[in-house]
Amino acid sequence: MTTDENIRPMAVITGASSGLGREFAKIAAQKGYRVLLVARNLHALEVVSRDLRTETHLLELDLTAAGAVDQISSWLSDRGISPEIVINNAGFGAFGETLETDEGRVKKMIRLNIMALTALSLRMGRRMQRAGKGRIMNIASTAAFQPCPYMGIYGATKAYVLSFTEALAEEWKGTGVTATAYCPGPTRTNFGVNAGLVADSPFDMFAADARDVARHAWNAMMQGKPVAVHGIKNRFGTWLSKCLPRGLVRFVAGRMLKKMK
Repeated sequence: MTTDENIRPMAVITGASSGLGREFAKIAAQKGYRVLLVARNLHALEVVSRDLRTETHLLELDLTAAGAVDQISSWLSDRGISPEIVINNAGFGAFGETLETDEGRVKKMIRLNIMALTALSLRMGRRMQRAGKGRIMNIASTAAFQPCPYMGIYGATKAYVLSFTEALAEEWKGTGVTATAYCPGPTRTNFGVNAGLVADSPFDMFAADARDVARHAWNAMMQGKPVAVHGIKNRFGTWLSKCLPRGLVRFVAGRMLKKMK
């Protein structure tokens, strides 16, 4: 390990074993960051790390488990590292009738999408403010802008992410630390299938390329944007959801999402 390698800034990325997380890891490595990649699947992380030409560290963690955020914090503290970038990318959804959603899955979704993201944002935000610089990006969704019948709990968690991150962005003005809520629409990752959608659902028809989404997200984060939405159609859709009557927004969202399975 060279001296230059030691002084490279650190990027921490959760959910880094596939999809957007994998693309964020590639971008971070290309930009000269050391990376700490966090996910449940160590083998998948090892596969991702093989293509990264930078100092790479892997943490096999289930962020829904008690003490998982403590482990990330301790890993950084033990090495005296204050990361310059933290990307809270880990998250999942569940498609179907809300009353039929397994309660254990609901609890895990809330722990991951909300609790782990919140705890890591606060822990890393404090470190960054002491250092006087840093960027946190929390992956929300276009689902954050309206109720999502048949994905109601997932949509609600992402609405939390959007609101929470915007609040941080405003509080942190002038500190050298930024917070970005990034809101992708459907993206070609494993998200849809893992959420219970069939592989050839309409979700896939409208999905964007994960590499393009990750690049747009990275640029928004580096510009310090509090909120960014990927794609012209998605931006129009989120604008429209603010303008139309709430009842109509619920109705249209429900009709569209019901067709997804």
